[in-house]
Amino acid sequence: MEVTDRVHVAAHGWEVARLVEPLFELKGDKLVLICPMDDAYLADFEHEMIADLESMERLEVELRQANFYDLDSSVQAFTQAVKDHEGDEVYINISTGTNIAAIAGMMAAQTSDATPYYVTPTLTDSEDIEDGEEVWTPDRPIFDQAGEISELPVFELQGPSAEQLQIMGFLLNKDGVTKKELIRFAEERELPFIATTEAKSDEGRYRLLESHIIDPLTDGGYVRVEKAGRKKNVFLEQRGIDALAAFPLDEETVETVEGNGVYGKPNFPTLPDRETTVSDITGFKPEIDEE
Repeated sequence: MEVTDRVHVAAHGWEVARLVEPLFELKGDKLVLICPMDDAYLADFEHEMIADLESMERLEVELRQANFYDLDSSVQAFTQAVKDHEGDEVYINISTGTNIAAIAGMMAAQTSDATPYYVTPTLTDSEDIEDGEEVWTPDRPIFDQAGEISELPVFELQGPSAEQLQIMGFLLNKDGVTKKELIRFAEERELPFIATTEAKSDEGRYRLLESHIIDPLTDGGYVRVEKAGRKKNVFLEQRGIDALAAFPLDEETVETVEGNGVYGKPNFPTLPDRETTVSDITGFKPEIDEE
């Protein structure tokens, strides 16, 4: 099996910990560090950080440049870095750099298979700030003057449909649901894919469930299907939970989600091991007696 590299793409941002620590925690093989056009903006500690990283035998470091106050320049730098490593596992650190750099990193991730991640900053040694504990704050505004105002492009995110979100809301906090239960739920809620069908047989309903709900949600990584004996259970994946939090929900979906319990603390998705492979998604073959 071909072993791919884990490539991290990050922007300069006068930081060390939030840039370096993920390289070790997520077992990075290469860092593509996008630096400002003028090296004068690199701090002395950043030069030292780069030298330390370059001295490591197990890590390759590549330096590129971009204007972090120009969206086109930043997007081009991130997307090209991802494109140049499309055969590898690419992770984009959007924690460092300007707001424009973070937007550019997310745009590059949305148009590729790259995985964006954010590293939470800590202003003290403890996550819980005690009464009277000193917290660092700047003595003056970071920037004294405002510059040109630039309008940013807006791209539509294509997420699950309203009826797919309702099904995902039904799956929330459940330890697997059979397809038969999903069809019963869809009929009770009069979801369009069932309510508007002329199919009379169970086989016809299962085909509709597969084509309108299971297949697209499985392809998108929102749910998974596992066979247990003669039954097939559908489970909500972490990406599905994230989608319920990210996309606007209609009133019926909100009621379903609230009925299954409130949202918990978001979990950062577990990154796959090197040995992990993605199984092929097979076409639907109705097996009515196994549902």
